[in-house]
Amino acid sequence: MKPLEQKFEQRLDRDWPAITAALRRLIAVPSVEGPAAPRAPFGVNPRQALTTGLEIAQEAGLTTGLAGDAVGWGEYRSPAAATDDYVGIVGHLDVVAAGSGWHTPPFELTITPTQFLGRGVLDNKGPWLSALWALRWLAEDGAPLKRPVRVLAGSNEESGSQDIPKYLAEQPAPIWGYTPDGKYPVVYGERGILRGAITWPIDTAVLGPQFAISGEFSPAIVPDRAALTFPDGHQEHFHGKKAPSNAPELGDNVLDHLTAAGTQLPGGAGDLFQWYQAHFAGAFAGEHANIRFTDPVSGALQLTPYRIALSGDHLTLAFSIRYPLNTTEDEIVSNLRGLLPAGAALTVTSRMAPVKHDPHSPFIQALAKVYTDITGTDGSPVTTTGATYARSMPNIVAFGPSFPGQKGIAHKEDEWLNISDFRRMLVINYLSIQALANL
Repeated sequence: MKPLEQKFEQRLDRDWPAITAALRRLIAVPSVEGPAAPRAPFGVNPRQALTTGLEIAQEAGLTTGLAGDAVGWGEYRSPAAATDDYVGIVGHLDVVAAGSGWHTPPFELTITPTQFLGRGVLDNKGPWLSALWALRWLAEDGAPLKRPVRVLAGSNEESGSQDIPKYLAEQPAPIWGYTPDGKYPVVYGERGILRGAITWPIDTAVLGPQFAISGEFSPAIVPDRAALTFPDGHQEHFHGKKAPSNAPELGDNVLDHLTAAGTQLPGGAGDLFQWYQAHFAGAFAGEHANIRFTDPVSGALQLTPYRIALSGDHLTLAFSIRYPLNTTEDEIVSNLRGLLPAGAALTVTSRMAPVKHDPHSPFIQALAKVYTDITGTDGSPVTTTGATYARSMPNIVAFGPSFPGQKGIAHKEDEWLNISDFRRMLVINYLSIQALANL
């Protein structure tokens, strides 16, 4: 990596106390989705995060706004701007639940000599703040930008991005822009995402009333803790290694261990666990389930089983799949259904189609150039396994915050962001906003 120019280092040092104070305020809000409340469609804590973000934007001297009590923004409009077509930088201030296993308080900003730690420092409060601070610098400089710029803060990205339709019902979409919620270099394509459930009939009379399955299960992660209570009442606990659901190869799925221990259970439960061992266990790319699809641009399919649950007279196996750009949902579902025995059924519970932009478009190439200039490394546009606002907001691509080689950080305990990366990111945002606003 190239060192940052001294003028940027000096400016960062000057603002560092204020930057860290603002980040501390954001991290302190436990902005996990909750029940809807007045003026808080996704819960009072995500709404409080928006309020905090808008206060920081106002203190930065930016014009602020709020749409649908769901998306806020700070805006800079230069006197040189001759259009209402604005550039949008779209981050989010909601977070996933903290979960267990933290070594630092998840909703307190911890600062070490090299890192920030806390829920949201990477996903996505830290990157959002870096973009807002970059816009603050441009406003302070009186930068003659041809287009207005908004740094938007969403409040429901982690739970379905239902905030974006509320915004678009009141505001026009940006002419182009990015979300700092993926990776570097600029991402021009995001895989399709399919979540499904296989229901498997069981004989509850054979299993008895003591049979149970419990654990920490979420579609966002590879699960790492679970327990199985056998029909005779004895219980076994299993442990794996947590990882984001879009990086299953970095984890150790606890369901692989639980099902291995239960293959001799009577009736349908044992049959399901045997089926899991044959088709899902250790098969990150779906290689044992006849769904090993791949393409040269976006790589191999990813399979993440994330929950087994007992419900009445059946067990439900829930899974998440991220599939390549040239694969279809129908291919995946058809092949999986072909492996199921009579009585078992597969249902698609949610879907997100792939998204793809032209990697040669001017705004994507402008971002690629800034990245190359600042880092001294290859900025060629790439694809990702992640899911960002690029699927919900028109004309948006993912750009940052993770640098090459950084993977499996978000949605886990001890979420971190390198301080040096934050500083570099702020400069990248400053130059990228400037470039996009003057296209």
